[in-house]
Amino acid sequence: MCKSFLSALTMFLWVSSAIGGEVPPPAATPVELVVSGRTSTLVSITIQDVGQEIPATFSGDQLKNSPGFTWYVSRHYALQTDYDAARARHLLTLLELAYPHYVEAFGQEIPNDQTTRMAVVYGASTDSLRRVLLGDGIDWSFHGGGITFEGIRAAFNYPSGSLQYHQRYIMLHECVHLFQMCLNGTVGNTPAWYFEGIADGLAHHVWEESAQRLTMGVTDKPTITNWYDDGLEDFTRTPFKLSDLLGADPSSRARSFLIYTFFSSTPDRLARFRVWRDEISKLGPGQPWREPSARLMEQLFGTAKLDADFDAWVRTRRSSFHYVDWGWEQDGDTLFSYGWPQSGPFSQTNLNFPPGQTPVYDPFVMDYPLHPQSPLVGAVERGVPEPTIGCLIGFQDTPDTGAAGLGLGVEGRSMVRILIEQRRSIVVDGTDLGAGKSATELGEEFRAATAQTMEVGLTVRIAAEGLEITVRGGKPGNIQSVVVTLPLDQAQRQRVLSSPVAVLSRDGRHRLTPYVDDRRKPEPDLSIAAPPNRWRFALQPRLQALVRAGWCLGASAPASLHDLQDELAGLAGTPESRSRSAIERIEERLSKVRLDIRSSGADEASIEAALEELALP
Repeated sequence: MCKSFLSALTMFLWVSSAIGGEVPPPAATPVELVVSGRTSTLVSITIQDVGQEIPATFSGDQLKNSPGFTWYVSRHYALQTDYDAARARHLLTLLELAYPHYVEAFGQEIPNDQTTRMAVVYGASTDSLRRVLLGDGIDWSFHGGGITFEGIRAAFNYPSGSLQYHQRYIMLHECVHLFQMCLNGTVGNTPAWYFEGIADGLAHHVWEESAQRLTMGVTDKPTITNWYDDGLEDFTRTPFKLSDLLGADPSSRARSFLIYTFFSSTPDRLARFRVWRDEISKLGPGQPWREPSARLMEQLFGTAKLDADFDAWVRTRRSSFHYVDWGWEQDGDTLFSYGWPQSGPFSQTNLNFPPGQTPVYDPFVMDYPLHPQSPLVGAVERGVPEPTIGCLIGFQDTPDTGAAGLGLGVEGRSMVRILIEQRRSIVVDGTDLGAGKSATELGEEFRAATAQTMEVGLTVRIAAEGLEITVRGGKPGNIQSVVVTLPLDQAQRQRVLSSPVAVLSRDGRHRLTPYVDDRRKPEPDLSIAAPPNRWRFALQPRLQALVRAGWCLGASAPASLHDLQDELAGLAGTPESRSRSAIERIEERLSKVRLDIRSSGADEASIEAALEELALP
């Protein structure tokens, strides 16, 4: 394990062609990652161009070569593509970063992966992918950006949109299906809300290019498609009971996303859900799942309690972001705008953080790695008499073009706009609220100070008499600042305090990093490995074993088992969960649970099954 990789360049080993026309075995194309919770960071990866040599995959002999397409292999994947080598490397890197999270979600690795890879086909266009499909004897309507065929066990993708997030998301989504098919032979023995929900749930991601870092299973992020925001809006319009969906095949992908996210939201609930997952996955292809699924859900959760818990959970959820107008990418905490809106004057994404609202910590709010705030933005704080928010604006990609900044008091497209135009001036426009408008030149000294970084910091204080806006730019020792104000009456100020804010952009590619006092907590050191679950909880397998043992025993499960289960669930996410004393205490109590199981009065087969579940190393 490399200890200092974060300060060094990630190592790629690229072999240009296969030696002697042979495809190297998976072990000869290793990948090294640091997996910390839901985040994977690349340390090194070996990818080999094998030309027209078709690798051994779970597709068997069903995939053929196609003119213009080349095969590349990594540890777990074989990629057939007509993209160039750099793009192939990027796609395989993403898939290898995602792989440990697929394993965690499904509970095991795919058998035979020491000799066999998963097959992914990625065409650079609709036409090129169509040629591959026809060559493989497949007819597809090209509805959506990808499809994974059960009988072939291969994922087929093409760039169905120009957003890079969407292109990554489609591939990551399809490869969840691919993993499930290669593991279990089919997805058809599970409900659509499960196999689509888990695919969308995992593919909701945040990518950090410079760190080569991928965070999977992100609930709350700004890029589209945002199934979280869509699902919550759906529930608000038409509230639904969870039990009404579990026996059906919801047509709404957003609902499936909410179902999977709910089941994954606490350690105990996730452990119970994974009992359901393991048992329902034992069904063969074509076997009906509805009756066994309903029986398992009742045994594990109780239908009435499940409905009540889901309703309570979803009513306390809110999305931090609402997409308004095209088009936005994300890299870590930064949003990248293309600056060419489709239906309004600005590319716009709303942030549902009213400045007057008192912030509280919520682990599902912006649940991806937090980066340090830029020193060009002052301290931000909400829920105080004079709140402050901020934003870092970058003009690096299209220098000195267009306008970008913040909107306050947002109601649809109506708001106060605070915009940096071409790194030359700040325009504050409150006319939508009946307030004033001003344009202030930043000056040549300001432009000179920001010429190297191309970054401008906005700090907006909602003072008693109106907005006080500080613009900063430059490097330490040469920070230039400009202060402007916008008077507001009480009604205007109240709207600003009680309404969402927005990031805005037009006529250029801009980088915007908003700071809204979201109360997120910094991640642990991502260069140190930690268990691949939301809580980085090393004892989650113990909790899983206790839940399975309790399910085996049913009503005969001893109180000591349930007590220990509750204690373990409560430890998740706490510093104590990593302490030796806590682990030793749990192991000591497990010994008593085993004794209590033997005298529980359950039948012998149930007792032996429960004890086998607890026989973890």
